[in-house]
Amino acid sequence: MNNNEDIVVAKVYDDIGAATSAKEKLEEAGIKAIVDDMNVAGMTPLAGIEIRVFAHDLDATTRILEEI
Repeated sequence: MNNNEDIVVAKVYDDIGAATSAKEKLEEAGIKAIVDDMNVAGMTPLAGIEIRVFAHDLDATTRILEEI
């Protein structure tokens, strides 16, 4: 794997529970996922909660997230 590979936003959620569930589902499928909730003030997301993956996993990620 290239250490300079891009990390891309796969999906944006407005609920931390849904984002965490999606991350767990991706990791069960062997896809490394990051939940970025840096834009959260208190418990309310301001700009959404992003699920980020390596670019080479984006197609598989999209298929998995469409199923849940």
